[in-house]
Amino acid sequence: MKTIQELNKKKTPIVRIDNSLEKYKKMPLFQDKVDKANEMLRTVGLPKMLLK
Repeated sequence: MKTIQELNKKKTPIVRIDNSLEKYKKMPLFQDKVDKANEMLRTVGLPKMLLK
């Protein structure tokens, strides 16, 4: 186990996945919005990165 100071210096975040969310993986939540967003990405594409 690492100390809190060592973990805070790391650039990689520590994430704990909640397995109780697996039940939502197959549910078509907001499927109409997902379809619309996918269609928009297909036709327009991703935005270009802005350079300063």
